Order: sequence, then structure tokens, then C-alpha cells
Amino acid sequence: MATYQKRGKTWQYSISRAKQGLPRLTKSGFATKSDAQAEAMEIESQIKRGFVVDPIKQNIADYFKEWMELYKKGAIDEITYKGYRDTYKKLEIYMPNILISEITASSYQRVLNIFAETHAKATTSGFHKRVRASIQPLIEEGRLQKDFTSRAVVKGNGNDKAEQDKFVNYDEYKNLVEYFKNRLDPNYSSPTMLFIISITGMRASEAYGLVWDDIDFDNNIIKCRRTWNYRAKEGGFKKPKTSAGIRDIVIDDDNMSILKNFREQQKQLFEEMEIEPIHDFVCYHPFKKIVTLSAVQNSLSHALKKLGISTPLTIHGLRHTHASVLLYHGIDIMTVSKRLGHASVAITQQTYIHVIKELENRDRDKIIELLKKL
Repeated sequence: MATYQKRGKTWQYSISRAKQGLPRLTKSGFATKSDAQAEAMEIESQIKRGFVVDPIKQNIADYFKEWMELYKKGAIDEITYKGYRDTYKKLEIYMPNILISEITASSYQRVLNIFAETHAKATTSGFHKRVRASIQPLIEEGRLQKDFTSRAVVKGNGNDKAEQDKFVNYDEYKNLVEYFKNRLDPNYSSPTMLFIISITGMRASEAYGLVWDDIDFDNNIIKCRRTWNYRAKEGGFKKPKTSAGIRDIVIDDDNMSILKNFREQQKQLFEEMEIEPIHDFVCYHPFKKIVTLSAVQNSLSHALKKLGISTPLTIHGLRHTHASVLLYHGIDIMTVSKRLGHASVAITQQTYIHVIKELENRDRDKIIELLKKL
């Protein structure tokens, strides 16, 4: 039978384990007595079923470091792994020397709230998702009885990039595609990359890594098989983050014909200049070779200015716009998810929740109109 005691402003439970020949199990730090009772009842139930329940004698930061080195190091690229290292450092700052067994839902929420005071919501969300992922093995192994992250509310300091800054409307999107299409020139590579991203929704790293053998002109398919590490000075091919990144992207006859003509122009120019592009890249500058991402972004910004588009669209925003246009025009979200190379449709739903909500409202109006005719 558990006993409960208030210690200062928090509550503590204590559970007898005499029948198992073990000392009492005590845990404090609960905001309310009911919180303590809820966890204690769950642990007592496990003890009755024969489980040996012991608190984890390790602080959350040290545990997270061991977990990320065991499960993430070498399995993900260095850029993604950096996010886990940053989370570890943040845990050392915001949850110093706090044992995992002492963390409750309310104490974790308080930490998230403090973190959110100086960080954007997207940053806070990333921190929370990595912490939550790290404790899942403990829950699955029965070492942690309750997921203290499960009902956490993610906040932010309001410095997130405005939602409208991530996308442009359909007419602006069409104007951008036309702008890039009309400026395809083998003497430059940025318009080519922006054109490909705008009609495929590819990531920048995927467009960088695209070679001519990846384009199936007969079947109107662009094959995404690898990425290029444009962040590193030495470059280098990499595998996609997940198996979903390996995919075939279908495009239309007209745009494929434009790419085919561009290939012939590029081939002729490079032969005349005696240039042999490494790996036969599609997006390749005759002198600068592989241009920087900032150069591509500058080209996009210049296009926005020329077209009178006020939205400060990024290269990644161009990918978002492509996906949003497909969803707005009734393309199934599963199809869009596969086209983007998302690991799951849940990621697509979360990323484009604003579009989905708008489509739900539109469909609701359609339902009402239909019912009126009955």
C-alpha cells in the first residue's frame, strides 16, 4: 500500500516492496497528490504482476548522450546528428543532474516552458521530440513506468518564421516556374536547380546530387537516389535520410522536353569549352562548378523581386509551395508524401496542417451544399 506525503510544494509517494525483499520505492516532485497517486497505482499494479520496479539511477543528460551515441551516431548524417548534440547540451543546462526517475509530467512541462521563453516554437518542438524519442526504449523495456513527455504542450517565444513566409500562392508559383523555365542556360546553374525543385518538390541536397542518368526521358521520371553534401567544402554523395527518400518523381511531357533541350545545350557548350563536369551533374556551372546554396538563394530572391512577390520565400519554401499546390488541387496526401520523400504520411500531415485545415473547411462547405440538394 502506498503512502503519500507533502514535501514543501510537491508531493511524494512511498511504496512497500517487503514481499519482494526490496526496500521501499520512493519518488517525489509531483505537483499534486493525484499525480503521485496515479503513478503509484500503476507501479503497484506492476509489482503485483511480478515486475521488479527500480528507479533509474542516471540523470537525463547522461542518459540522452549514451542513447544518441548508441542509436543515432553513424545512422544519420552529421547535420542531423548535430541536432542531437545540441539537445544534449541543452539538457545539461536546463535539466542539470536531474535523475530520470525524478522527472514528472509537470516538472518536464515547466522545463519546456522555461526553454520556450528564449527559443522559437520550432526549436522547442525539436528539443521535445528528441527527448521523447530517447526515453521510448526505457518505456518499452519496462524501466520507465510513465512517459512524462506524452502530454507536453510545446510553446515558443513567437520568433518562428511566419507561416505565410514559407509559401507563395498558386499564381505566384506559376509565375516563378515560368521565370525559371525561361532562364535555363547552361552558362548558369541556379535557374536550373530552382526550376527542378519547383516542378518536383525535391530537397536542395537532392537537386544538387541529380545526374543526367537519373532522368528517364522516355517515361517522364526523375529518379531520386542520393543527395549531395553541399554543406561540406569537399562535397560528396550521401544516402537519403530514410528509405522513403529513394523515389521516382513523375513530371509532364512539356517540362521533360524542356529539360531534354537544356541537356543538349549544356552538352554542346561543355564540349566547346572542353569542360568535363564531375559526375555529369544536371546543375553544374561551367566555371564555378557546384555553386553555393547562398548563390541559389540569391537567384531566387532576385526572381521574387523581378516578379513583384513580397513573400521572402526560401529554397525550402519553394519545395513547400510545390507540395501545397498539389494538396490544394486535390492530390491525395499519401501521393504527395511519397513524392516529397517523407518517411511517413504523418510528417506530411504535420507539415501541411494549415493546408489540410483549409481543405477541410472547403470540403465542409461542399458537404453542406450537397445536403441542401437532397
